[in-house]
Amino acid sequence: MKSFLPVIEPHDFELADFVAGDPALDFVNTVTARDAEPRDWLDGFPRLLEWAGHAAVLPDKTLRTLARRAKADPAAARKALARAKALREVMYEILEALVWNRVPAAGSLALLRKHWLAGASAHHFHFDQGRLHRHVPGDTADLDLIAAIVAWRMVEHVLPMPSERLRLCAGPECSWLFVDRSKAGRRRWCDMAVCGNAAKSRRHYARERSKA
Repeated sequence: MKSFLPVIEPHDFELADFVAGDPALDFVNTVTARDAEPRDWLDGFPRLLEWAGHAAVLPDKTLRTLARRAKADPAAARKALARAKALREVMYEILEALVWNRVPAAGSLALLRKHWLAGASAHHFHFDQGRLHRHVPGDTADLDLIAAIVAWRMVEHVLPMPSERLRLCAGPECSWLFVDRSKAGRRRWCDMAVCGNAAKSRRHYARERSKA
């Protein structure tokens, strides 16, 4: 995995940060401006919990359990956050390779597989009212659970998608990943209201300058 040292930038997550089309991609997008001066929005384990709450990858009860365990063992929480960030970067490498039709690195795939297996193992099943239900018990949750569930979603929900529908935002200071679910398959920006309008403004400014 290549060396990657983004600037840590505290960030309060909001709805506008979840535009990728799947929580696994939204997790990768917790680093922004990869094409310019990358900024990492996960400034601590509590921020990872905040992100997970907004992304709804785990029930609130489970997240509260994780918060208590992180508070009781801050050193373990810091190590878990570092492992989650390492997973985030290999996920970006894998997805970027798929976008550009390249073969992902074997080491990146191996780390994703490790977390995916943990995510699959975290799921339990129970039968109720004639249906089989899947759930993740909160009482056995460890501090790596968020990363495990994100990896599970990556393998089960994102990777089966047609690779031509995975996109990197064309906006400057962005490089967010997203799923293009448009009918024509020509979506270029993660959010038309942000990166799309910014691109239109730059083109308009360039035209006005050329006229002058």
